[in-house]
Amino acid sequence: MDHESMRALIGAVLLWAMGIAAVLFLVRKNWEQIREICLDDNGKFDPIRGLEKRFAQGGEPEEQDIAPNEKFMALLMEQRGAQMAGFDPERDHVREHIIFRGRVQGVGFRYQAMYAARSFGLTGWVENLPDGSVEMEVQGTPAAIGKVLTHLSSGHWIRIDDMDVEEIPLAPTERGFDVRGY
Repeated sequence: MDHESMRALIGAVLLWAMGIAAVLFLVRKNWEQIREICLDDNGKFDPIRGLEKRFAQGGEPEEQDIAPNEKFMALLMEQRGAQMAGFDPERDHVREHIIFRGRVQGVGFRYQAMYAARSFGLTGWVENLPDGSVEMEVQGTPAAIGKVLTHLSSGHWIRIDDMDVEEIPLAPTERGFDVRGY
């Protein structure tokens, strides 16, 4: 096996292992909710019936409310308050360039940002910077961007100490949200 094939194989194995670790983490973190959905009244594993029952009780499950950290919310309002004054948060799209400082590298920050941004229908990118900070450009409604920032601040290992936020011109042809760099 040549060097490039070996690198590709190792990369695939590492990606597979990271995926398994992420799934195990999410299962562990959400075990009570999984049990509630997947186990019937007799303790028998029946996820299909559990989901049918859950949806029959009023449609889709409600969005999980994230309890924001007070210090982070003060920082968010300080950074975005002037920009948000007079806004209808569901108005036209905006694009923001954000630099995050704190414990934001080596803690899954970029992938949390990607998953959250995609789930709220945002576009943009996120990448690590050499100085230990993280840079992100995100585009969507101010309300959705605020939800992503709140989600990021609630991460287990993530700690956002400071943010620089600047509104920049829209990128109308951009599709998706990506992680840049390695």
